[in-house]
Amino acid sequence: MDGHVLQELVLKTRHLYIKLTEFENLTTQLAQAVDRRDEVSVQMLLNMRGEPAHQLQELHEQLKERLLELPEDDAIRAKELLDGSPQKEPEEAMLCSQVAQNQRLLARCLEIDKRISMSVDGKRSFYTKYR
Repeated sequence: MDGHVLQELVLKTRHLYIKLTEFENLTTQLAQAVDRRDEVSVQMLLNMRGEPAHQLQELHEQLKERLLELPEDDAIRAKELLDGSPQKEPEEAMLCSQVAQNQRLLARCLEIDKRISMSVDGKRSFYTKYR
């Protein structure tokens, strides 16, 4: 895969990281508001969290569209790398590192979100219904 494409993918995954960081920050604040039973803050933070969630979805869609523009072999390899596959070439190291960092951050967001959902909804939680 061409170095220009790899660099472009690194930049896009870094942008994802920035949005994930924003989402994690709001999710952490939401968890704190839930713990305090501060309903006004909970509602406000839920609304605020919608924007970075929407932006994350848009960025993900842009990445998918970009993959469709690549030659087939490059698209397949790029998809593997974006899904967390280990590097095969030294040039892939930066992308693999960024993807791994994004995956760790996303896992933290999901864990906090699960804790919030279980705290608020208990057995009716999304995480209980769709395990």
